[in-house]
Amino acid sequence: MKSKFNVRSLVLLGLLTAIVALFSLTPIGSIPIGPLSITLNIIPIAIAAIALGPTGGLILGLVFGIFSFLQCFGIGVLSGMGAATLEISPTLTFIQRVVPRALDGLLVGIIFSTLSKINSKKTLSVISGIVSGIVLIGLFLSAMLLICYDKDGKYKMSEGMYNFMTSGLPVALTLIGVFAVGFAAMFWFVNKKDLSKVQQSCGIAGFSAAILNTIFFMGALVILFNHSATGLDNKYTMTITNGVISQIKDSSDKDIEFSADGLQAKIGSSLVLSVGDTSEIAPAVDADAVRFELSSDKLKGAFLNGKTINGKTAKFKEPSASLRGLSDGNYTLKVYKKFNYIDRLRNGKSILLFIITAVGINALFEMVISTIFSTLIGTALFKAKLIKTPENLKE
Repeated sequence: MKSKFNVRSLVLLGLLTAIVALFSLTPIGSIPIGPLSITLNIIPIAIAAIALGPTGGLILGLVFGIFSFLQCFGIGVLSGMGAATLEISPTLTFIQRVVPRALDGLLVGIIFSTLSKINSKKTLSVISGIVSGIVLIGLFLSAMLLICYDKDGKYKMSEGMYNFMTSGLPVALTLIGVFAVGFAAMFWFVNKKDLSKVQQSCGIAGFSAAILNTIFFMGALVILFNHSATGLDNKYTMTITNGVISQIKDSSDKDIEFSADGLQAKIGSSLVLSVGDTSEIAPAVDADAVRFELSSDKLKGAFLNGKTINGKTAKFKEPSASLRGLSDGNYTLKVYKKFNYIDRLRNGKSILLFIITAVGINALFEMVISTIFSTLIGTALFKAKLIKTPENLKE
């Protein structure tokens, strides 16, 4: 099914683009669920793919991806993960944010176009049943994680839950049973309620938009950032009062100790920082950081290791920093280290358990919401003859 962009299609594309911008630039596009949040931008992508075909889905996916990339800079709703990957590589961050969303919209358009050509409602019922089975598996795993959650456990779950998740055949048979229940329930429902082919196609397209977004986004994250890279390890805020250190806090708002005279501090295990003449012996450091960056509007004209600072930012690699001539005010110190970003996110978990615990509940809600709203909105657009399928092309 080919989509032709007429005035009505362009108006719909513009409206959906505006919705993506609104969702991205304001908090109303994100629904917090504990430490996670779900995005509503999947819905306009699915609608564009349904109403405007693969090309429309691709365009909206690109729009979503670009706004997602801008969020890494704090434009709109700040993405913590995006800000972290941006410190590692802006280029890889752009690819990871934009390409999966564009590919998502393109494939959802192809999926809906293919489904709309299927004449057999029984075939669509089977596909709907498969979708339902997958969603029920997600619901089951999410419920188990919530019930068995152990905030102090290495895997963020109880020992019993961990043993079950890694039991092999028992967990596989359980998930097969859960899938069968979901499949049978949906197969019965779509035939009992006599859902139209368009309703089923829109629902499957909405589900596909959510699950493909999760698969592509997390897949790109693992592929692009599962290697050693230089990234921001910690950010410190140092306050200078009357020429000495009066406070140092790290990115988690934890106070960092400094000498009684306020002239010297040990920053983690990587840097010894002094702000004036001190007779104290500098403590030893491991110097595992690869570079440091000190910044402030008041930094220009001060001295770092005997050299004059000519701008608002001073970058250096030495494990000790001797500062002179600092004006009173706040200074930001960023410490960069070599690390594997994915290993840090996993925190000892296996890849499977990491994905389930990190994005399982989030992805589940996106799948459910996207499926419901795509079905309702897609059906309404079909009745308004804004969607062309073999069913209404004959009218």
